[in-house]
Amino acid sequence: MKVDILSDVHFDSYFPIKRKYEKEEVKKFFDPFFLQNNRKVGEVLILAGDIGHWNDQNIAILKIIKDEYYKYIVCVLGNHDYYLNRIQQDDYDENSYERVKEMRKLINAEDGMYCLDGNVIEINGVHFGGCDSSYSNAYIKKYFPKADHPKSNNEMWKRTMQDSSMMFGINQYNQLYKEEIQKIERIYQDCDVMITHVNPSYLKEHISPKFQNNITSTFFCFDGHRFLEGGTMKYWIFGHTHDNIEYEYQGVQCICNPLGYPSELVPPAFERVKSVEV
Repeated sequence: MKVDILSDVHFDSYFPIKRKYEKEEVKKFFDPFFLQNNRKVGEVLILAGDIGHWNDQNIAILKIIKDEYYKYIVCVLGNHDYYLNRIQQDDYDENSYERVKEMRKLINAEDGMYCLDGNVIEINGVHFGGCDSSYSNAYIKKYFPKADHPKSNNEMWKRTMQDSSMMFGINQYNQLYKEEIQKIERIYQDCDVMITHVNPSYLKEHISPKFQNNITSTFFCFDGHRFLEGGTMKYWIFGHTHDNIEYEYQGVQCICNPLGYPSELVPPAFERVKSVEV
């Protein structure tokens, strides 16, 4: 089975916010990614989180992408999918979990679309498992051990990460991590492909070179080594960082293939879509 991989598509960075989206405008943007040079589209598109800031926009564009290009879309959500702006704070009672709950429901209600939340689904004999995931103190604990204290970690999170002010109901840097790691525990021995938003390795060599010595890299990875070592997955797909990363750990091919923001989009566009055979 051919599987296409993207993350961090941030729809609201590319499309205006409105009620109705025409097939032609979505195809105009995505045709160069999916179809240029007669590229053969995969059967499944994996989206490893950070779909966009507006649920209505997200589901409308996802439906067009699936109808025009793919038989299936399998995704998880990312930190930006938890964000609430001033308008949304009232809509979701200042609770990011309510927005996430709605987004999952919208996606999972569509035929051939799956938003994973600590579960495994099967498509033509291939088992896809995943959850949103989040970051921990694993990187800072290894490379900056003297700086690793819950209070200072949380203060650094508030100074450096927009998550701290945009994710409502999440007050500690590792709160979501503690919730999500339990979901990985349930499924890591039951899937061929694992999908999370955050990098499962905290090792420097598995982080973008320009951030390998940056203490805030702790907010872009977690300690998933035991899952990589003891799991059944052949591939682990992730996002969050807007850098292309690919490494192998304990026989598992780990891939981050982000679209990112418009300022990060470098032509030729079609090279932004990566495919693997599962």
